[in-house]
Amino acid sequence: MKKVVTYKRVLGTVTITAGVLSAACMLAGIIAVEFNFDVFSDTTLLLQYARNFKSAYWFLLFDMAGYYLLLLPVIFYLHQQYRYHSPWVPLFTFSGIGYVLTGAIGAAVLAAVWPYLMQKYSGAPATDQHIIHLIFNAMTTAVAKGLWNMLEVLFAAVWWIGFGVLLRRDNKIIGMMSIIAGAACLSDAVGTITDWNVLAETGVNIYLLLGILWPVMLGIYILRKPDTMASFSTVAPNLSTSEK
Repeated sequence: MKKVVTYKRVLGTVTITAGVLSAACMLAGIIAVEFNFDVFSDTTLLLQYARNFKSAYWFLLFDMAGYYLLLLPVIFYLHQQYRYHSPWVPLFTFSGIGYVLTGAIGAAVLAAVWPYLMQKYSGAPATDQHIIHLIFNAMTTAVAKGLWNMLEVLFAAVWWIGFGVLLRRDNKIIGMMSIIAGAACLSDAVGTITDWNVLAETGVNIYLLLGILWPVMLGIYILRKPDTMASFSTVAPNLSTSEK
């Protein structure tokens, strides 16, 4: 039982931390662009704030940790929790892992590229600034529009909607938040693919907000949930016994 309690505490704390770091990501981003929120819908404008390259660097590190990597434990937890509730659970889990890895890779790439190009841009002559601007735009578009707003959000939509339907059985609020987050990701993907900017930006904004609130609420729910993890170790043996 002590191991179960420790697992719950660690899992709940890590999940809440994901939400906290996602909020820190947004704060670092706001500082980096000096409260110019237009940059969030057009990140190529970031070079106007090249002097804030350190804030941009931390924005991406917090993004990689909060919106992505720290969600891995809860992805596997949800898989374990609902693996016998639907034959689609393996697909939902795969999509969650795909979402996290795709997003984290994109953030890691930009964490290496953005600060470097922003520093070069600040002291470069006009002709070199033009070249740096082209490279910056190309890299940013490849990650933001390609990896993040097309591929990643499709994975996220399947994961959030799929587990959201299952989560509603235990907690309607968190389940509905999951479904809404998944729908927002889907609208972002459709809007990006079809160049419907209003749809894409609406989806992104909802996703960014729920990417903070959802893990915090889920983490609190896990910490307060009665200890049921013991059933995980007994379900499989019981099944195997009945098969015999």
